[in-house]
Amino acid sequence: MADHFLENYILSLFNKNTIVTIKQLSLIASGKRTPSVLFNVEKNKLYVLFGLFPDLSIKEWERIIHILISERQLKIADDRLTLTPEGLKEKKDFNKDYPFINNLDQLRYATTKQLFWNRFIFITQIFSEYSHQNKDYVPYLSTIENQLSIKKWLVGYRKGMDELTLMWFKELNALLKSFPTEHSNFIASHFVGYKTNGSTSRQIKNSNNLSTEHYKVLIDQLSYQIAQRDEKSFPLLSSLWKYTHKDSDEGLSHSAWLSKNLLENGVSLGEVAKRRNLKNNTIKEHILECVLIENWPYYKRYIASAHYTNLHNLFESKQVSTYSEAKIVLEDLDFFSYRLIEIERIRQND
Repeated sequence: MADHFLENYILSLFNKNTIVTIKQLSLIASGKRTPSVLFNVEKNKLYVLFGLFPDLSIKEWERIIHILISERQLKIADDRLTLTPEGLKEKKDFNKDYPFINNLDQLRYATTKQLFWNRFIFITQIFSEYSHQNKDYVPYLSTIENQLSIKKWLVGYRKGMDELTLMWFKELNALLKSFPTEHSNFIASHFVGYKTNGSTSRQIKNSNNLSTEHYKVLIDQLSYQIAQRDEKSFPLLSSLWKYTHKDSDEGLSHSAWLSKNLLENGVSLGEVAKRRNLKNNTIKEHILECVLIENWPYYKRYIASAHYTNLHNLFESKQVSTYSEAKIVLEDLDFFSYRLIEIERIRQND
């Protein structure tokens, strides 16, 4: 399976506690934001997979999993997939071959990474063209929304374009030197600018012998790696990352982000629902999204103190392991409170 990057990559995301169906993998990879999908991401530690392959069909997932089962890397029982000892060995071998591939430890930046990458290329183009006083070029990002947002970011930095240009290329030079040659060349091949057209994604994939999925994973990982540079040494890159994350609704759906802002400003759950003309349960789903994606710290205020204490005690004494079991003991327990406490316990036991 040495040449099967996608299959090996999917296998590498499994751990000894991962128990998941093919359908769940498909929904996670597509970036579906229902509470149940987000909870499965958290429970199975499949953060890096979220939204990574939105175009993979369920038939393609079935093909991938069929290969992994036939190679005895995964086993299936009652439609649920688990890692085998052979799969663990293959995973270790894959990680040796691709040590750069890392597992992101949260969902928070799933929507930020791709936008940041595109803006990183676009701003390099802006400074390249500016350094040659050329205003007649086709912007890498063509939408007015992106162009206005980048303009706002540049103006907000409160430095002249000459100084910003010098700063950017100083950071860019240091950034490329910090990566292995293979990856710095991969990054640089995307640049467009003055008398530089850059390569198309197809050309880059062909020249590097990459599948579409491998290319996608590299962009995803490199974008995150670029953004994690030291703020003191890379102030512009760090600033762009933070600014882009805010533009991405801090990783949330826009609706959940709107609800979060109201809740954080002291508006009650019921009042948020009323103001936004939504059901209370929808706002509860927004809270779950905030907790699962942002590790939002204010969730306890929405759990009755008696439920919080009693359910923890039931879990600790191993009297319950499911909501239906807990509901028998705590008749007025709602699923929303149960799920919040369940998430808390998963994270405490990591």
